[in-house]
Amino acid sequence: MNLKLNEKQLNPKHILWFVIGIFFILHLYNIAAPPNGYHQWRESDTAAISLNYFQEDMNFLHPRVNQRGDGTGITGSELPIYNYAGAIMYHIFGPSHAAHRILTLLASLLSIWLLFQIISSLTKSENIAAYASFALAFSPLFFFYSYKIMPDIWMLTFLLASVYFHLKYLDSNSYRQLALSALMLILSATIKPLSLSIYFLYLVLSLKSNRKKSTTYLTNLFFILVTFLPTLGWYLYARSVNELYQTPGFYMGGMITTFYKYLATAQFYKKLFLQWPFELWVGWTLVLFFVAGLYLLIKEKKKYGIFAWIFSCYMVFSIISYHSSSHDYYTLIILPPIAAITGVGIHKMTQLKYGNYLFIAWFLIIPFTTCFRLEHRLESEPRFDKIRQDAAKVIPDNALVMVEDGSTSIKLYKLNKIGWPLRGTIKYAYVKELIGKGGQYIILENEIKQYDDSLQQLFETKFQTIDNLYCYTIRK
Repeated sequence: MNLKLNEKQLNPKHILWFVIGIFFILHLYNIAAPPNGYHQWRESDTAAISLNYFQEDMNFLHPRVNQRGDGTGITGSELPIYNYAGAIMYHIFGPSHAAHRILTLLASLLSIWLLFQIISSLTKSENIAAYASFALAFSPLFFFYSYKIMPDIWMLTFLLASVYFHLKYLDSNSYRQLALSALMLILSATIKPLSLSIYFLYLVLSLKSNRKKSTTYLTNLFFILVTFLPTLGWYLYARSVNELYQTPGFYMGGMITTFYKYLATAQFYKKLFLQWPFELWVGWTLVLFFVAGLYLLIKEKKKYGIFAWIFSCYMVFSIISYHSSSHDYYTLIILPPIAAITGVGIHKMTQLKYGNYLFIAWFLIIPFTTCFRLEHRLESEPRFDKIRQDAAKVIPDNALVMVEDGSTSIKLYKLNKIGWPLRGTIKYAYVKELIGKGGQYIILENEIKQYDDSLQQLFETKFQTIDNLYCYTIRK
Protein backbone atom coordinates (compact mmCIF):
# COMPACT_ATOMS: atom_id res chain seq x y z
CA MET A 1 0.00 0.00 0.00
CA ASN A 2 1.30 3.45 -0.82
CA LEU A 3 0.18 7.05 -1.11
CA LYS A 4 -0.19 6.75 -4.88
CA LEU A 5 -1.03 10.01 -6.65
CA ASN A 6 -3.90 10.12 -9.11
CA GLU A 7 -5.01 13.01 -11.26
CA LYS A 8 -6.61 15.00 -8.46
CA GLN A 9 -6.53 13.36 -5.08
CA LEU A 10 -4.60 10.99 -2.90
CA ASN A 11 -6.41 7.77 -2.11
CA PRO A 12 -8.26 8.54 1.17
CA LYS A 13 -8.28 4.96 2.45
CA HIS A 14 -4.53 4.70 1.85
CA ILE A 15 -4.09 7.90 3.89
CA LEU A 16 -6.23 6.48 6.69
CA TRP A 17 -4.26 3.25 6.94
CA PHE A 18 -0.92 5.04 6.77
CA VAL A 19 -2.06 7.31 9.61
CA ILE A 20 -3.15 4.31 11.67
CA GLY A 21 0.08 2.46 10.92
CA ILE A 22 2.43 5.31 11.84
CA PHE A 23 0.38 6.15 14.92
CA PHE A 24 0.57 2.51 16.05
CA ILE A 25 4.32 2.22 15.49
CA LEU A 26 5.11 5.44 17.38
CA HIS A 27 3.09 4.28 20.39
CA LEU A 28 4.96 0.99 20.70
CA TYR A 29 7.95 2.84 22.16
CA ASN A 30 8.29 2.09 25.89
CA ILE A 31 4.79 0.64 25.93
CA ALA A 32 5.33 -1.12 29.27
CA ALA A 33 6.41 2.08 31.04
CA PRO A 34 4.90 2.65 34.50
CA PRO A 35 2.98 5.84 35.36
CA ASN A 36 5.22 8.80 34.65
CA GLY A 37 5.39 12.47 33.79
CA TYR A 38 2.39 14.73 33.41
CA HIS A 39 -0.66 13.37 35.28
CA GLN A 40 1.36 10.58 36.85
CA TRP A 41 -0.98 10.79 39.84
CA ARG A 42 -4.00 10.08 37.64
CA GLU A 43 -2.28 7.16 35.97
CA SER A 44 -1.39 5.80 39.41
CA ASP A 45 -5.00 6.05 40.59
CA THR A 46 -6.21 4.23 37.49
CA ALA A 47 -3.61 1.47 37.55
CA ALA A 48 -4.05 0.95 41.31
CA ILE A 49 -7.71 0.07 40.84
CA SER A 50 -6.80 -2.55 38.24
CA LEU A 51 -4.10 -4.02 40.46
CA ASN A 52 -6.46 -4.13 43.44
CA TYR A 53 -9.09 -5.90 41.35
CA PHE A 54 -6.42 -8.42 40.43
CA GLN A 55 -4.96 -8.85 43.94
CA GLU A 56 -8.03 -8.52 46.13
CA ASP A 57 -11.48 -8.78 44.59
CA MET A 58 -12.84 -8.82 41.02
CA ASN A 59 -16.21 -7.41 42.09
CA PHE A 60 -16.83 -4.81 39.37
CA LEU A 61 -18.88 -2.61 41.71
CA HIS A 62 -16.08 -2.42 44.30
CA PRO A 63 -13.11 -0.55 42.79
CA ARG A 64 -10.43 -0.01 45.45
CA VAL A 65 -7.75 2.64 45.89
CA ASN A 66 -4.52 2.42 47.88
CA GLN A 67 -5.00 5.68 49.81
CA ARG A 68 -7.57 3.96 51.98
CA GLY A 69 -6.20 4.47 55.49
CA ASP A 70 -7.60 1.73 57.71
CA GLY A 71 -10.67 1.23 55.49
CA THR A 72 -11.51 -1.17 52.70
CA GLY A 73 -10.43 1.17 49.92
CA ILE A 74 -13.75 0.69 48.11
CA THR A 75 -14.55 3.96 46.38
CA GLY A 76 -17.13 5.54 44.15
CA SER A 77 -15.67 6.35 40.76
CA GLU A 78 -16.36 6.79 37.10
CA LEU A 79 -17.50 3.54 35.48
CA PRO A 80 -14.38 1.36 36.00
CA ILE A 81 -14.70 -0.53 32.73
CA TYR A 82 -11.19 0.46 31.64
CA ASN A 83 -9.69 -0.54 34.99
CA TYR A 84 -11.57 -3.83 34.92
CA ALA A 85 -10.39 -4.60 31.40
CA GLY A 86 -6.83 -4.02 32.65
CA ALA A 87 -7.41 -6.44 35.53
CA ILE A 88 -8.71 -9.10 33.13
CA MET A 89 -5.53 -8.71 31.07
CA TYR A 90 -3.51 -9.08 34.30
CA HIS A 91 -5.21 -12.44 34.91
CA ILE A 92 -4.46 -13.57 31.36
CA PHE A 93 -0.93 -12.23 30.84
CA GLY A 94 0.22 -11.21 34.32
CA PRO A 95 0.50 -7.67 35.76
CA SER A 96 2.15 -5.24 33.36
CA HIS A 97 1.59 -1.59 32.56
CA ALA A 98 1.71 -2.62 28.91
CA ALA A 99 -1.84 -3.95 29.39
CA HIS A 100 -3.31 -0.50 30.01
CA ARG A 101 -1.24 1.23 27.37
CA ILE A 102 -2.32 -1.36 24.78
CA LEU A 103 -5.95 -0.87 25.80
CA THR A 104 -5.58 2.88 25.37
CA LEU A 105 -3.76 2.47 22.05
CA LEU A 106 -6.40 0.15 20.59
CA ALA A 107 -9.17 2.57 21.56
CA SER A 108 -7.19 5.41 19.97
CA LEU A 109 -6.87 3.52 16.70
CA LEU A 110 -10.59 2.81 16.75
CA SER A 111 -11.28 6.53 17.38
CA ILE A 112 -9.27 7.46 14.28
CA TRP A 113 -11.24 4.96 12.18
CA LEU A 114 -14.58 6.09 13.64
CA LEU A 115 -13.83 9.73 12.88
CA PHE A 116 -13.12 8.78 9.27
CA GLN A 117 -16.53 7.12 9.04
CA ILE A 118 -18.31 10.03 10.77
CA ILE A 119 -16.80 12.78 8.64
CA SER A 120 -17.36 10.73 5.49
CA SER A 121 -21.04 10.56 6.43
CA LEU A 122 -21.36 14.24 7.36
CA THR A 123 -19.45 15.74 4.42
CA LYS A 124 -19.93 12.99 1.81
CA SER A 125 -16.19 13.26 1.19
CA GLU A 126 -13.74 10.49 2.11
CA ASN A 127 -10.89 12.86 1.33
CA ILE A 128 -11.93 15.37 4.00
CA ALA A 129 -12.51 12.43 6.35
CA ALA A 130 -8.99 11.09 5.76
CA TYR A 131 -7.41 14.47 6.46
CA ALA A 132 -9.59 14.90 9.55
CA SER A 133 -8.39 11.51 10.83
CA PHE A 134 -4.82 12.63 10.22
CA ALA A 135 -5.47 15.85 12.18
CA LEU A 136 -7.01 13.93 15.08
CA ALA A 137 -4.22 11.33 15.22
CA PHE A 138 -1.50 13.97 15.50
CA SER A 139 -3.37 16.46 17.65
CA PRO A 140 -0.92 16.89 20.56
CA LEU A 141 -3.69 16.36 23.13
CA PHE A 142 -5.02 13.19 21.52
CA PHE A 143 -1.56 11.79 20.79
CA PHE A 144 -0.49 12.29 24.40
CA TYR A 145 -3.51 10.76 26.11
CA SER A 146 -3.50 7.85 23.68
CA TYR A 147 -0.33 6.83 25.52
CA LYS A 148 -1.55 7.33 29.09
CA ILE A 149 -2.98 4.85 31.61
CA MET A 150 -6.25 6.76 31.85
CA PRO A 151 -9.83 6.00 30.76
CA ASP A 152 -10.39 9.26 28.86
CA ILE A 153 -9.56 7.91 25.40
CA TRP A 154 -12.08 5.13 26.02
CA MET A 155 -14.60 7.84 26.86
CA LEU A 156 -13.89 9.53 23.52
CA THR A 157 -14.01 6.25 21.60
CA PHE A 158 -17.41 5.34 23.04
CA LEU A 159 -18.62 8.86 22.22
CA LEU A 160 -17.48 8.59 18.60
CA ALA A 161 -19.10 5.15 18.39
CA SER A 162 -22.34 6.74 19.58
CA VAL A 163 -22.12 9.40 16.86
CA TYR A 164 -21.30 6.73 14.26
CA PHE A 165 -24.37 4.65 15.12
CA HIS A 166 -26.55 7.76 15.41
CA LEU A 167 -25.68 8.79 11.87
CA LYS A 168 -26.50 5.28 10.72
CA TYR A 169 -29.85 5.60 12.44
CA LEU A 170 -30.58 8.91 10.68
CA ASP A 171 -29.73 7.31 7.33
CA SER A 172 -31.65 4.07 7.83
CA ASN A 173 -34.26 4.87 10.49
CA SER A 174 -33.19 1.62 12.18
CA TYR A 175 -33.96 1.66 15.89
CA ARG A 176 -31.28 -0.99 16.36
CA GLN A 177 -28.71 1.64 15.36
CA LEU A 178 -30.33 4.13 17.72
CA ALA A 179 -30.13 1.61 20.56
CA LEU A 180 -26.44 1.03 19.85
CA SER A 181 -25.88 4.79 19.82
CA ALA A 182 -27.58 5.06 23.22
CA LEU A 183 -25.53 2.20 24.68
CA MET A 184 -22.26 3.74 23.49
CA LEU A 185 -23.23 7.13 24.92
CA ILE A 186 -24.08 5.60 28.30
CA LEU A 187 -20.66 3.92 28.42
CA SER A 188 -18.98 7.20 27.46
CA ALA A 189 -20.96 9.37 29.87
CA THR A 190 -20.49 7.07 32.85
CA ILE A 191 -16.74 7.54 32.32
CA LYS A 192 -17.09 11.31 31.87
CA PRO A 193 -20.62 12.82 31.90
CA LEU A 194 -19.53 15.73 29.71
CA SER A 195 -20.14 13.34 26.78
CA LEU A 196 -23.83 14.17 27.20
CA SER A 197 -23.12 17.46 25.45
CA ILE A 198 -23.60 15.49 22.22
CA TYR A 199 -27.39 15.79 22.69
CA PHE A 200 -27.31 19.18 20.97
CA LEU A 201 -25.56 17.80 17.89
CA TYR A 202 -28.06 14.96 17.65
CA LEU A 203 -30.96 17.41 17.81
CA VAL A 204 -29.44 19.60 15.08
CA LEU A 205 -28.79 16.62 12.80
CA SER A 206 -32.29 15.27 13.40
CA LEU A 207 -33.88 18.60 12.49
CA LYS A 208 -31.86 18.69 9.26
CA SER A 209 -33.28 15.29 8.26
CA ASN A 210 -36.61 14.83 6.52
CA ARG A 211 -38.50 13.61 9.59
CA LYS A 212 -41.54 15.29 11.06
CA LYS A 213 -40.59 17.75 13.79
CA SER A 214 -42.96 16.15 16.29
CA THR A 215 -41.36 12.74 15.72
CA THR A 216 -37.89 14.27 15.90
CA TYR A 217 -38.53 15.96 19.25
CA LEU A 218 -40.14 12.86 20.77
CA THR A 219 -37.33 10.59 19.61
CA ASN A 220 -34.67 12.93 20.97
CA LEU A 221 -36.51 13.28 24.27
CA PHE A 222 -36.75 9.51 24.59
CA PHE A 223 -33.07 9.15 23.68
CA ILE A 224 -32.12 11.70 26.35
CA LEU A 225 -34.11 9.90 29.03
CA VAL A 226 -32.73 6.48 28.07
CA THR A 227 -29.12 7.70 28.25
CA PHE A 228 -29.28 10.33 31.00
CA LEU A 229 -31.05 8.25 33.64
CA PRO A 230 -28.54 5.34 33.66
CA THR A 231 -25.68 7.87 33.74
CA LEU A 232 -27.27 9.70 36.66
CA GLY A 233 -27.95 6.37 38.36
CA TRP A 234 -24.29 5.36 38.15
CA TYR A 235 -23.04 8.60 39.67
CA LEU A 236 -25.64 8.52 42.43
CA TYR A 237 -24.45 5.01 43.20
CA ALA A 238 -20.82 6.16 43.15
CA ARG A 239 -21.56 8.98 45.59
CA SER A 240 -23.40 6.60 47.90
CA VAL A 241 -20.36 4.30 47.88
CA ASN A 242 -18.17 7.23 48.89
CA GLU A 243 -20.49 8.05 51.76
CA LEU A 244 -20.75 4.41 52.85
CA TYR A 245 -17.05 3.55 52.81
CA GLN A 246 -15.65 7.04 53.38
CA THR A 247 -13.04 6.61 50.66
CA PRO A 248 -13.67 9.54 48.31
CA GLY A 249 -10.90 8.73 45.87
CA PHE A 250 -12.56 10.49 42.92
CA TYR A 251 -14.18 13.84 42.26
CA MET A 252 -17.96 13.44 42.27
CA GLY A 253 -19.18 16.82 41.04
CA GLY A 254 -19.11 18.95 44.17
CA MET A 255 -17.88 22.06 42.32
CA ILE A 256 -20.55 22.16 39.60
CA THR A 257 -22.83 24.41 41.64
CA THR A 258 -20.10 27.06 41.82
CA PHE A 259 -19.04 26.91 38.16
CA TYR A 260 -19.82 30.58 37.59
CA LYS A 261 -16.95 31.58 39.88
CA TYR A 262 -14.42 30.10 37.49
CA LEU A 263 -16.05 31.70 34.45
CA ALA A 264 -14.96 35.02 35.90
CA THR A 265 -11.28 34.04 35.84
CA ALA A 266 -8.82 34.87 33.06
CA GLN A 267 -7.48 31.31 33.11
CA PHE A 268 -10.71 29.88 31.65
CA TYR A 269 -10.73 32.19 28.61
CA LYS A 270 -6.97 32.13 28.08
CA LYS A 271 -6.73 28.35 27.98
CA LEU A 272 -9.98 27.47 26.22
CA PHE A 273 -9.96 30.23 23.60
CA LEU A 274 -6.37 31.39 23.12
CA GLN A 275 -3.93 28.68 24.18
CA TRP A 276 -5.24 25.13 24.02
CA PRO A 277 -7.13 25.36 20.67
CA PHE A 278 -3.91 26.12 18.81
CA GLU A 279 -1.26 24.55 21.01
CA LEU A 280 -2.96 21.29 22.07
CA TRP A 281 -6.14 20.66 20.11
CA VAL A 282 -4.78 21.41 16.63
CA GLY A 283 -1.02 21.80 17.11
CA TRP A 284 0.90 24.79 15.82
CA THR A 285 2.02 22.99 12.66
CA LEU A 286 -1.61 22.53 11.55
CA VAL A 287 -3.06 25.86 12.71
CA LEU A 288 -2.93 27.37 9.21
CA PHE A 289 -5.09 24.54 7.88
CA PHE A 290 -7.53 24.89 10.78
CA VAL A 291 -7.94 28.61 10.08
CA ALA A 292 -8.37 27.91 6.35
CA GLY A 293 -10.95 25.22 7.05
CA LEU A 294 -12.85 27.49 9.41
CA TYR A 295 -12.91 30.25 6.78
CA LEU A 296 -14.11 27.88 4.05
CA LEU A 297 -16.92 26.42 6.17
CA ILE A 298 -18.17 29.88 7.10
CA LYS A 299 -17.80 31.26 3.57
CA GLU A 300 -19.48 28.32 1.84
CA LYS A 301 -22.05 27.86 4.64
CA LYS A 302 -21.26 24.14 4.78
CA LYS A 303 -21.43 23.52 8.49
CA TYR A 304 -22.22 19.77 8.50
CA GLY A 305 -23.24 20.09 12.17
CA ILE A 306 -19.60 20.74 13.12
CA PHE A 307 -20.27 24.15 14.66
CA ALA A 308 -23.15 22.71 16.69
CA TRP A 309 -20.74 20.07 17.96
CA ILE A 310 -18.19 22.71 18.99
CA PHE A 311 -20.87 24.90 20.58
CA SER A 312 -22.14 22.00 22.70
CA CYS A 313 -18.57 21.31 23.90
CA TYR A 314 -18.07 24.90 25.00
CA MET A 315 -21.38 24.83 26.83
CA VAL A 316 -20.28 21.89 28.94
CA PHE A 317 -16.80 23.42 29.40
CA SER A 318 -18.56 26.42 30.95
CA ILE A 319 -20.55 24.22 33.32
CA ILE A 320 -17.39 22.44 34.52
CA SER A 321 -15.24 25.54 34.08
CA TYR A 322 -12.86 24.78 36.96
CA HIS A 323 -11.94 21.34 35.66
CA SER A 324 -12.08 22.14 31.96
CA SER A 325 -9.56 24.95 32.43
CA SER A 326 -7.23 23.07 34.78
CA HIS A 327 -7.29 19.47 33.43
CA ASP A 328 -6.83 19.44 29.68
CA TYR A 329 -8.09 15.86 29.28
CA TYR A 330 -11.60 17.16 30.03
CA THR A 331 -11.47 18.85 26.62
CA LEU A 332 -10.83 15.72 24.56
CA ILE A 333 -14.47 15.75 23.41
CA ILE A 334 -13.88 18.83 21.23
CA LEU A 335 -11.08 17.25 19.19
CA PRO A 336 -13.28 15.48 16.57
CA PRO A 337 -15.00 18.64 15.25
CA ILE A 338 -11.74 20.60 15.48
CA ALA A 339 -10.03 17.85 13.44
CA ALA A 340 -12.90 17.98 10.93
CA ILE A 341 -12.35 21.70 10.35
CA THR A 342 -8.61 21.11 9.95
CA GLY A 343 -9.39 18.33 7.49
CA VAL A 344 -11.38 20.77 5.35
CA GLY A 345 -8.36 23.09 5.24
CA ILE A 346 -5.94 20.31 4.30
CA HIS A 347 -8.32 19.09 1.61
CA LYS A 348 -8.35 22.57 0.07
CA MET A 349 -4.55 22.62 0.01
CA THR A 350 -4.40 19.30 -1.83
CA GLN A 351 -6.54 20.79 -4.61
CA LEU A 352 -3.85 23.37 -5.34
CA LYS A 353 -0.92 22.76 -7.67
CA TYR A 354 1.59 20.51 -5.90
CA GLY A 355 -0.86 20.32 -2.99
CA ASN A 356 -0.64 16.52 -2.79
CA TYR A 357 3.14 16.70 -2.52
CA LEU A 358 2.88 19.36 0.18
CA PHE A 359 0.56 17.09 2.17
CA ILE A 360 2.98 14.17 1.88
CA ALA A 361 5.73 16.43 3.21
CA TRP A 362 3.47 17.50 6.07
CA PHE A 363 2.52 13.90 6.67
CA LEU A 364 6.18 13.02 7.21
CA ILE A 365 6.99 16.05 9.39
CA ILE A 366 4.03 16.37 11.74
CA PRO A 367 4.42 13.08 13.67
CA PHE A 368 7.89 14.23 14.70
CA THR A 369 6.79 17.76 15.63
CA THR A 370 3.98 16.28 17.74
CA CYS A 371 6.41 13.98 19.55
CA PHE A 372 8.78 16.90 20.12
CA ARG A 373 5.94 19.03 21.51
CA LEU A 374 5.04 16.33 24.06
CA GLU A 375 8.53 15.26 25.07
CA HIS A 376 8.53 17.38 28.23
CA ARG A 377 5.32 15.70 29.43
CA LEU A 378 6.93 12.28 29.62
CA GLU A 379 9.62 11.14 32.03
CA SER A 380 11.85 8.11 32.24
CA GLU A 381 10.54 6.13 35.20
CA PRO A 382 12.19 2.82 36.25
CA ARG A 383 9.93 -0.21 36.32
CA PHE A 384 8.30 -0.76 39.70
CA ASP A 385 9.32 -4.41 40.09
CA LYS A 386 12.46 -3.77 42.12
CA ILE A 387 11.06 -1.15 44.49
CA ARG A 388 8.06 -3.38 45.14
CA GLN A 389 10.29 -6.35 45.86
CA ASP A 390 12.34 -4.23 48.27
CA ALA A 391 9.18 -2.96 49.95
CA ALA A 392 7.85 -6.50 50.35
CA LYS A 393 11.05 -7.52 52.18
CA VAL A 394 10.66 -4.69 54.70
CA ILE A 395 6.89 -4.32 55.09
CA PRO A 396 4.46 -7.25 55.51
CA ASP A 397 1.47 -7.58 53.19
CA ASN A 398 -1.55 -5.54 54.31
CA ALA A 399 0.48 -3.53 56.84
CA LEU A 400 -0.70 0.09 56.95
CA VAL A 401 1.92 2.63 55.97
CA MET A 402 2.24 6.41 56.03
CA VAL A 403 4.11 7.70 52.97
CA GLU A 404 5.49 11.17 52.37
CA ASP A 405 4.09 12.10 48.98
CA GLY A 406 3.23 15.28 47.13
CA SER A 407 0.24 13.50 45.57
CA THR A 408 -2.50 11.28 46.96
CA SER A 409 -1.50 8.08 45.22
CA ILE A 410 1.84 7.91 43.40
CA LYS A 411 4.11 6.40 46.07
CA LEU A 412 1.51 4.11 47.60
CA TYR A 413 0.91 2.63 44.17
CA LYS A 414 4.61 2.48 43.33
CA LEU A 415 5.26 0.54 46.53
CA ASN A 416 2.05 -1.51 46.15
CA LYS A 417 1.11 -0.66 49.73
CA ILE A 418 -2.01 0.67 51.42
CA GLY A 419 -2.42 3.42 53.99
CA TRP A 420 -2.15 7.19 54.03
CA PRO A 421 -0.24 9.69 51.89
CA LEU A 422 1.45 12.43 53.95
CA ARG A 423 1.15 15.66 51.98
CA GLY A 424 2.72 18.95 52.97
CA THR A 425 4.27 19.44 56.39
CA ILE A 426 4.41 16.20 58.38
CA LYS A 427 3.04 16.99 61.85
CA TYR A 428 3.53 14.97 65.01
CA ALA A 429 -0.12 15.11 66.08
CA TYR A 430 -1.41 13.85 62.75
CA VAL A 431 1.13 11.02 62.53
CA LYS A 432 0.28 9.96 66.10
CA GLU A 433 -3.40 9.92 65.14
CA LEU A 434 -2.66 7.65 62.19
CA ILE A 435 -0.63 5.31 64.39
CA GLY A 436 -3.71 5.10 66.61
CA LYS A 437 -5.67 3.96 63.55
CA GLY A 438 -3.22 1.18 62.80
CA GLY A 439 -0.31 2.84 61.00
CA GLN A 440 2.80 0.69 61.47
CA TYR A 441 5.44 2.17 59.16
CA ILE A 442 6.39 5.62 57.97
CA ILE A 443 8.22 6.09 54.69
CA LEU A 444 10.06 9.37 54.24
CA GLU A 445 12.13 11.05 51.56
CA ASN A 446 14.82 12.01 54.10
CA GLU A 447 16.08 10.66 57.42
CA ILE A 448 13.61 11.31 60.22
CA LYS A 449 16.01 13.61 62.08
CA GLN A 450 15.49 16.19 59.34
CA TYR A 451 11.83 16.54 60.31
CA ASP A 452 10.04 17.66 63.45
CA ASP A 453 12.17 16.40 66.38
CA SER A 454 9.09 15.01 68.10
CA LEU A 455 8.53 12.51 65.26
CA GLN A 456 11.56 10.54 66.43
CA GLN A 457 9.69 9.71 69.63
CA LEU A 458 7.17 7.65 67.66
CA PHE A 459 9.54 5.47 65.63
CA GLU A 460 12.52 3.20 66.06
CA THR A 461 15.89 4.86 65.43
CA LYS A 462 17.04 2.25 62.97
CA PHE A 463 15.70 2.59 59.44
CA GLN A 464 15.70 0.50 56.28
CA THR A 465 15.95 1.89 52.79
CA ILE A 466 13.52 1.15 49.98
CA ASP A 467 15.09 2.54 46.83
CA ASN A 468 15.91 6.12 47.91
CA LEU A 469 13.26 6.23 50.64
CA TYR A 470 13.68 5.76 54.41
CA CYS A 471 11.35 3.35 56.18
CA TYR A 472 10.85 3.48 59.97
CA THR A 473 8.87 1.14 62.21
CA ILE A 474 6.72 2.47 65.09
CA ARG A 475 8.08 2.09 68.61
CA LYS A 476 6.53 -0.83 70.47
